[in-house]
Amino acid sequence: MRKFLPRGAFAGALLTPMAAFPASDAEIAEIKSMLDEMKAQYEQRIQALEQRLAQAEREAAASARQRAEAAESKPMTATLIHPAPSAGTAGGFGALTSGTAFNPQISVILDGNYYHDGIDGEGAALVGEAFQPSGGGHDNGHDHGGEEDGHAHGMTSNGFNFRSAEIAFSATVDPYFDASAYLSVDGDGNVDLEEGWFQTRGLPFGLKIKGGKFLSDFGYVNKQHPHQWDFVDQNLAYLNLLGDHGLQDTGLQVTWLPDLPVYTLFGFEALQGDQEVFGTTLSEDEQDILGLDDTEDGPRLWTAFAKVSPDIGESHALQLGLSYAHSGQQQEASLQEILLEQEAHGEEDEHGHALLASGLEGDADLWGVDLVYKYDSDAPYGKGDLKLQTEYLRSIKDTRVRSASLIDEETGEVLGSATGLIGSTRKFTTDGLYAQAIYGFAPKWTAGLRYDVLGLTNEVSGGVSADFGSSDRWTLDLTWNLSEFSRLRAQYARNDILVTENERERFDAFYLQFLMSLGAHGAHAF
Repeated sequence: MRKFLPRGAFAGALLTPMAAFPASDAEIAEIKSMLDEMKAQYEQRIQALEQRLAQAEREAAASARQRAEAAESKPMTATLIHPAPSAGTAGGFGALTSGTAFNPQISVILDGNYYHDGIDGEGAALVGEAFQPSGGGHDNGHDHGGEEDGHAHGMTSNGFNFRSAEIAFSATVDPYFDASAYLSVDGDGNVDLEEGWFQTRGLPFGLKIKGGKFLSDFGYVNKQHPHQWDFVDQNLAYLNLLGDHGLQDTGLQVTWLPDLPVYTLFGFEALQGDQEVFGTTLSEDEQDILGLDDTEDGPRLWTAFAKVSPDIGESHALQLGLSYAHSGQQQEASLQEILLEQEAHGEEDEHGHALLASGLEGDADLWGVDLVYKYDSDAPYGKGDLKLQTEYLRSIKDTRVRSASLIDEETGEVLGSATGLIGSTRKFTTDGLYAQAIYGFAPKWTAGLRYDVLGLTNEVSGGVSADFGSSDRWTLDLTWNLSEFSRLRAQYARNDILVTENERERFDAFYLQFLMSLGAHGAHAF
């Protein structure tokens, strides 16, 4: 209390006219002393605040440097955490703020390469057209896109190629939804919507709902965009059993992350069914010619999946996945060359060539098993990191012959109907797998080895029985991750591709690839 009396007297003195109370020399000296004391106290406080501000700025700068160094030490790789965030969070998006409400994350990823093979640049297309008795190959009668659709990832020729510029937008829309859109622009300027979807935030009981156009969570690699692949190109099983784009469709997805001691995710998808290979339907003109049913209303494609990730240590991560897909309408057009006996002109019988055109329709099932293991070493910039990954796919198409006609090979004239074949069954079974390893042998450098095969089982059964060979290849790549935003890669592959039932192509293929990322890009999933 005493401490405030002199200050009160001082304030009163300032408010009282000096003429009314003449001050003595002692009072003036006391006032000056009090002013000096107050000035010293405020200077000390200001100095203390300045010191605290400088210390806070130094700590913030040091923390920013540590985060930048940690991010750069693992360029363009996913953090070793569980495959998905906990229920109720928005993985990769974060909280909605006034600064992000109208400003989505925007990024552009440039993907180009130099390519060369020993068969005049045809090799990149052949690996996606390996022979199988249904749903692929050169003579199955399908047209699932190529250069004309502007977005076939495998359309590569000898020389320089620009695969795509991927433009990505992602944001937290409001407290209820996240949303993303991915556009792909090829070297000719053709634009394709790869994905455009919304996903719920904060639903109870670990539930999430996604709707729109998206890459299915079937398997492991299917949901990855090309710039996320560990190799320049896709594996043989995916390319030939699912097509260039994989299972990419419009529909609805529901996932459930129950509260269990072990990370376990269950998912279900209802999709329209507009597919390239699996669950494909023919055009209206082909349906009329072959006597097949009109395309059914969607959804025609259904998927279910489960992913389990046990805790095996801080530096280790493991995920096991099981997937299933079913299509209620699978249509095929088969064109087969046959021999027809003709009248004898002389001593030897003559044979003519004709084509047997068949229309087949039925159901299709696809099974998938995937296993991924990751080790995150303590060394900087990815040195010592290891990733082991494998998937097995098995496609079964159970169809029935709806129409069969004999066509003159030279004139195209219809010679008649092969009524004896109508109603007979055709069951097509083709499987494939890949196994790969990626190892960080030096800071920012990785080496990868992949073996992939299509057609361990490659057969047709039912009314006829036939068994075909397989296609396989070995691939080696070397990747330099210069930073979080740039990557250079060299890749060599030795291919042994079954082109037709009795023909193979063996060739070497070489890639040099660049990937450049511009702008903010969310972290990749496990």
